[in-house]
Amino acid sequence: MKQTALLVALSALGMLTALVTAPLAAAQDAKPVGKLILLADTDVFSTPANPANCTMTNRFKHGDNVGFRLYALDGGTGAAEESAVVVVHISSGGRTYDLPAKYRGTPQKDESGTSMPIHAGMWTAKWTVPDDAPTGTVQYSATAKDKYGRTAEWTPLGDKRSYVTIVQ
Repeated sequence: MKQTALLVALSALGMLTALVTAPLAAAQDAKPVGKLILLADTDVFSTPANPANCTMTNRFKHGDNVGFRLYALDGGTGAAEESAVVVVHISSGGRTYDLPAKYRGTPQKDESGTSMPIHAGMWTAKWTVPDDAPTGTVQYSATAKDKYGRTAEWTPLGDKRSYVTIVQ
């Protein structure tokens, strides 16, 4: 008798668990309603000791690190779309650079092996201005694609004077 009651209780618990977790699993696998949105800005990417590190700017010299901070968002919820693959595209001096951005919501290391700070919802990419890059504005954009097949493109807004500019 006790075994029957135990089996009934376990069966009921199993059915209740299935009723609660099935909608959650379906919600996680459901295609989002909103569009994928991509936003970005440019900054100085230097060593933490450099006071200009992470300062927003668009003027860079040869050898400087142009930092791209990017945000891929679900337009329906406004939340970061962590499955997005983000790439920055740069055209300069007759060459094209495609820079895969790193998702910063999980632990990452830079090129020297130093741990980078975690910033959930942010992707970053770095481009070092080549010594032979011509001065003037640089054409650049970024694209993103998520696990649902949604895509987004970002290009800088405004007048070309606000674009990344290589100065002497």
